[in-house]
Amino acid sequence: MKPTLTVPKTVPISRNFATFVDPWLFAATIALVLCGLVMVYSASATLGRENYQSQFHFLVRQVVAALIGGGLLLGSLWLGYSRLERPWVVYGLLGVTAGLLVLALCLPPVRGTHRFIRLPGVMFQPSELAKLALVLFLAFFLSRKDVLARRDPFRALLPVAVVGGLLMGLVFLGRDLGTILMMGGTAFAMLVVAGVPLRYPAVAGALCSPLLLYALLKEPYRRARLLAFLDPWKAPREEGFQIVQSLMAVGSGGVSGVGFAQSRQKLFYLPEAHTDFIFSVIAEEIGLIGSLMLITLFGVIAVRGLRAAYLAPDDFGKLLAVGVTVLLVGQALFNLSVVLSLVPAKGIPLPFISYGGSSLMMSLLAAGWLLSVSQRNLSARP
Repeated sequence: MKPTLTVPKTVPISRNFATFVDPWLFAATIALVLCGLVMVYSASATLGRENYQSQFHFLVRQVVAALIGGGLLLGSLWLGYSRLERPWVVYGLLGVTAGLLVLALCLPPVRGTHRFIRLPGVMFQPSELAKLALVLFLAFFLSRKDVLARRDPFRALLPVAVVGGLLMGLVFLGRDLGTILMMGGTAFAMLVVAGVPLRYPAVAGALCSPLLLYALLKEPYRRARLLAFLDPWKAPREEGFQIVQSLMAVGSGGVSGVGFAQSRQKLFYLPEAHTDFIFSVIAEEIGLIGSLMLITLFGVIAVRGLRAAYLAPDDFGKLLAVGVTVLLVGQALFNLSVVLSLVPAKGIPLPFISYGGSSLMMSLLAAGWLLSVSQRNLSARP
């Protein structure tokens, strides 16, 4: 058995910063953010100039979000993840998140959905916070020694079903099916790692499958996306337009790409070029080589994140690291699969890369939690 390590609750950020932070994980995170800023500018400059009279319109907003997210990351390191393991923090975040999701449902729709809260000059997407709130709750609840030791696992896991169902139900009412899939997949992984018998999350997933099928077939635009996935070339100017343009962009890049800022598909051919489909622009401009480098950075986050979970000095840190790693890397894999038409199109941004302040800030906050777990690992070494 791995020995239990006793370490301080927090590890201050000092001049020996590199000593207490996983340099690979930190470097991969910063590299992805910088790459995202560069590619957001490339993918949105023309759109910003045409619609907002400034080619830097989207870049400026993304830089502001990156600075705020960077502050959240450093704050997480300074406080230490153990500060999160307090009931008032966990349930307070759940309450705030649920309140924001309800508020979004009560406000006028934005782009036909209730996913956003419009603030002066910006829009906040509470479903991005909901993903982190669920991860934190699961890490807190499943790390309690008495939960899985009870004779009736069903009753022990009932709070998980209630809280998870409430958050995902509110997100579903906001018409954000992609986020629900990510939340469900992350919860499944955390339950398995926590030692929950596989049959329980498997049965829960099976019971939710009819609801997922209903959600896919009920909305006309979702049915259209599903048909476009099955055969995008059948209607290349209608339902399959976005996927066809994405594949053309990826194919045009070749091995080395057409050059930075030289993408043709971003010139009003490829919808959402700077958000959900930014990887298509990346593949076109920097080619297979650049795309593999980007994927490698997410691979570094996956390896170092799971390593941090394995070496975590307590169950809360282990589950928190697993949840964050699965959330970030799983979302990246899902986004890349959509861009390459391996799965039906869903509105899932590429973490750290896609334009969107809510996604970037919450991704950096999640990275801060993960770095904090690795910080404890390093500081506990003899």
